[in-house]
Amino acid sequence: MRRSITHDQLAEKYRFAGRRMEWQLAKILLLYRALHVVQWVGAAPYMMDALRPSWVGVAIVVLAAAETAALAARLIHLREYGGAWTGIMQVGTGVVMLSLAAFAAPAGDRTSVLAPLVIWTTGQISGAGLSKSLPVLSAGTAGISVAYLVALGDPGKVLLPETIIALSGFVALAVLIERGAGFLRRSAADLSDLSRRAAEERHHRELSDELHNHWSHTVQRVAEHECGRPGEFERLRTLLVKDYARLRAFIDTGRPAERLGLVETVHREVSEVAELGLVAEPLLSQAFRERAGAVPQEVSDAVEAALRAVLLNVATRARVERAFVRADAEDGLIRVSVSDQGPGFPPDAKLNSLARHRTRLRELGGDLRISSPGHGAIVILEVGVHERQERA
Repeated sequence: MRRSITHDQLAEKYRFAGRRMEWQLAKILLLYRALHVVQWVGAAPYMMDALRPSWVGVAIVVLAAAETAALAARLIHLREYGGAWTGIMQVGTGVVMLSLAAFAAPAGDRTSVLAPLVIWTTGQISGAGLSKSLPVLSAGTAGISVAYLVALGDPGKVLLPETIIALSGFVALAVLIERGAGFLRRSAADLSDLSRRAAEERHHRELSDELHNHWSHTVQRVAEHECGRPGEFERLRTLLVKDYARLRAFIDTGRPAERLGLVETVHREVSEVAELGLVAEPLLSQAFRERAGAVPQEVSDAVEAALRAVLLNVATRARVERAFVRADAEDGLIRVSVSDQGPGFPPDAKLNSLARHRTRLRELGGDLRISSPGHGAIVILEVGVHERQERA
């Protein structure tokens, strides 16, 4: 069965949540890299001036620019981080840049000269943390840390505060990014699964509504048909064909039948019961027309189902050809009543066929009342209209 287009639009928000999360992480990484580029504009000239021979500084800057351009092109093209190969490209160039600096930095001031590379490799380790590959992250962080220690050129500098800060920052950043990215991906996957299941459940509910709104009532009409009534079988056949077409359309497109407002619902039920030979005349007040739109859809559906059951009862049991459907609104209530001049509702109708609808309306703050004033019967459906709903 195909999904509803509406459901697809709703589920689309999270269906590819994992991939979209990758793209969001990639964009954050690109912004992070842009910040490092701005920092390099001020710091890299000092590093290039201090490195000897000077071509080493130029090579480091060119390598950084090439790696940034390749990273941006790959992320924008894939619209996601890119996996382990992107991480290898970043930490690999980081190790090469630090290795070049190890042979060209002056002996006396290596910590200051290497500072721009510490900034740059911080971003590269962040990228490796997004690679979803723990080996790439671990090997890359270890390689950059070793290359940085080698570039310092003096084992005694390992205990300097700036060295400890740089090395601990590498490790802490790697752990933080890997754990944070993993949590975001898992959250996106959970949201995707939740959305899919919610869409399926809603789809199943709409299918049950279609079956209830059409087939169940048609089956009830078939069960209660009178063989001797002229044209009865042709009317039932017409109903079955119509219901089959509606169900077929739902299966083919996934779209449920169009939901109608309470005013349109009353007219539809009146017209459909005419196929059973009952002429139900609708008398709708202006107050009802103005306030029917404030009735929530759930309440409107309950009123529709109850009104359909009442009209079917009149058509099949009251032995009349005419009934009146009156709808009005006053004192914060909407009332829809059905009256006829038949023999009245027998006890079994009060207790059985309409009891479920009465219970449902009462759950929603309404009611269903039946009276037989001497001759005929009156069924009143009543629901509340709250001020908050009216303003909405």
